[in-house]
Amino acid sequence: MTQAELADLVSVSRQTIIAVEQGDYAPSVYLALRIARALGGTVEELFTNDPGEKR
Repeated sequence: MTQAELADLVSVSRQTIIAVEQGDYAPSVYLALRIARALGGTVEELFTNDPGEKR
């Protein structure tokens, strides 16, 4: 899935997806849920701060 496709699915700009991926933008809970659902995962799987934690 491209950044543009994901952005369309969750109703944000591609720039927002890029910022989230780079860690420059912390999404709201609602956006994090939409992203996780679109990618078929959980918020915990996608947004962990522990580098040692399994993803």
